[in-house]
Amino acid sequence: MDGLTLLEAPLDNGHKARCRHWPGLLQSSSIETWTACIPWQQNQIVVFGKTYDEPRLTAWFGPAYTYSSISWPATQIPVELGRINKLISNTLRCREFDAVLCNLYRNGQDAMGWHRDNEREIDPAMIASVSLGAERDFRIRQRSTRETWTVRLGHGDLLSMEHLQSDHEHALPRRAKVNGPRLNLTFRHFR
Repeated sequence: MDGLTLLEAPLDNGHKARCRHWPGLLQSSSIETWTACIPWQQNQIVVFGKTYDEPRLTAWFGPAYTYSSISWPATQIPVELGRINKLISNTLRCREFDAVLCNLYRNGQDAMGWHRDNEREIDPAMIASVSLGAERDFRIRQRSTRETWTVRLGHGDLLSMEHLQSDHEHALPRRAKVNGPRLNLTFRHFR
């Protein structure tokens, strides 16, 4: 099962930038179970010299990691997340992931702007994202041409971003009509 290919583009380094979607792969997972057992926190970020609360709750499991002035200590991946890690690694035919960033979007007002997961510790070859809960639009944008793609990610969907971080950005925009929570588990390989 290779998933639905949303975009594919050759890169100068011989790789292909590719994004694939597996609708409902983890449909049996309950968002309520995960939101209750993950130790959520709301971090602050600095944007153009001003400090703001992140518009979502987060948790980290994996090696020590820093992004956007937020530092996470090394924390072991829980057994339950390890089971999901094994399932998606088998689906993507890759080695198991070293880390997972958990994001809880409490409603449609919680969001994430355009960004790349391009910190030097992260291997950009494969990032896997699992969505649970409310359906939300996930946007991808080619950095130079500004061409965009939108995929509606529903409960249990898996999305892979392969060699996408150098030439593409992604975002989860606000949606006024979304009242329910969305949990996103973003699995990464470290270098």
